[in-house]
Amino acid sequence: MSRGEASGRFQLEADIFSWAVKFYAGESSANTHVRGISARVCLADAQMRELVIEFDPRDYPPQRPPSSGRLAARIQECTQQAIAAGWRPESRGKPFRFTAERLVDGK
Repeated sequence: MSRGEASGRFQLEADIFSWAVKFYAGESSANTHVRGISARVCLADAQMRELVIEFDPRDYPPQRPPSSGRLAARIQECTQQAIAAGWRPESRGKPFRFTAERLVDGK
């Protein structure tokens, strides 16, 4: 996946969401040595509360970029889980952080 293709839209029930990759696997941060892919999700065309999904670095190693379709499906699945965990996309406030479950055998 090229870095320019790492964004998209999807629909859950009546809401349309936009997503984009914030960080790629293997990029370092101030708090850790290596981080996985991090994606942001929000209601399309609205500046409301953002969801930040953090993936384990072992799920998407830097030498093997994820396919855009698989990553998009995973982001949609994690968005549903974040809503169930309490994220309200129409609310205001600090970004809601959600840690994705680790993939088992690449699935």
